[in-house]
Amino acid sequence: MTDTSAPPPALTPSRPVYDGKLGELYGIYLRHLLLMVLTLGWSRFWGRTRLRRYLWSHFSVLGDRFEYRGRGLELFIGFVLVLLILGLWAGLVWLVWHFSIERRAVPGFGVLDVFYISVAFIGFPLAFVGQYTGLRYRLSRTRWRGIRGAQAGSAWSYGAMATALNFANAMTGQLMTPLVSVNLARPRITGAAIGTQRFEFAGRAGDIYGRYIGYYFLNIAVWIAVIGLTATAFGIGGAKLGVDQAKITEIFTKPGLTTVLIIVIAFLVVSTLFGVLILPLRCWWQAYLFRYLVARVRAGPVLFATAIGTRHMWSFMVVNYLIVVMTLGLGWPWVMHRTLRLIANELWIYGVPDGAAIRQPPDKGPNYGEGLLDMFDVSGV
Repeated sequence: MTDTSAPPPALTPSRPVYDGKLGELYGIYLRHLLLMVLTLGWSRFWGRTRLRRYLWSHFSVLGDRFEYRGRGLELFIGFVLVLLILGLWAGLVWLVWHFSIERRAVPGFGVLDVFYISVAFIGFPLAFVGQYTGLRYRLSRTRWRGIRGAQAGSAWSYGAMATALNFANAMTGQLMTPLVSVNLARPRITGAAIGTQRFEFAGRAGDIYGRYIGYYFLNIAVWIAVIGLTATAFGIGGAKLGVDQAKITEIFTKPGLTTVLIIVIAFLVVSTLFGVLILPLRCWWQAYLFRYLVARVRAGPVLFATAIGTRHMWSFMVVNYLIVVMTLGLGWPWVMHRTLRLIANELWIYGVPDGAAIRQPPDKGPNYGEGLLDMFDVSGV
């Protein structure tokens, strides 16, 4: 009997290509900084758009480059709308303060304090909402082979879920981290699409809990080691300097310059020891989590995999952070350049999409973007 079933799709491996040049990227960035100074920061929306157009156009998958169609005016409108909402909120807070709270308020506690506290309280969930709406905007302005990206799902539902999960995780001493990571990745991935081709995600928190528990208790062991080493170092140092228990008690019961110096030195010692001991362990976990999440994603016949390891994650998390800090923020283009090179070098794509079956998405996306992200999230490009 002849088998008439369709053959499985060919899983030909390929990698993305990033061919941007750091010098060209810095040329755009430095012009952006100059215009920021001249316009008191209001040109940043157009500068961010120019950076995205450069980065998108120099990143290609399966031989076809991405294209960014966003406009600076759209980002500007989104930011202004959020400013107006904050203005209305400030007016509402003042009305509540003036008619209900002012006469019963604690001395020294004013309407500005109420406003700042309320913004901090609502800002936490709104930051997650902003992340989701920002992702929706960027995808809707991204094209590949002429097909628009899209992001479905409710940003408000995502914000509520992210807030609840992060609060529960904090209350359980971070023991719910795998659950948080997988359940927050799912709506972002399954809501994303290139045209009518949606992404799928098959991750489960149970798959990674075993490794996380090992990582979690190793973290505790490292904390104990850091505290023990710090106490030993200060004990030995104090003995050599002739500082006994009575002297230490006097230093901390009668604060002065010596107390401040001891606290500063202790902080530097603890942070250095913690960084040396914990960062490789944290990079190991983040690399494992990233490999797991990527391997559980597919887009129709297309599968994904990555070989990112602890060394790569160290470069991404630690070296990039040091670049930004040591250059006072001027290293952002270098960080973006290094990040896209890392993705291009370590992401593997298996198979090719069925181009004939992919159509433009019915939703053209929002008319403005990223106002909440600008207000509540310190993101780059």
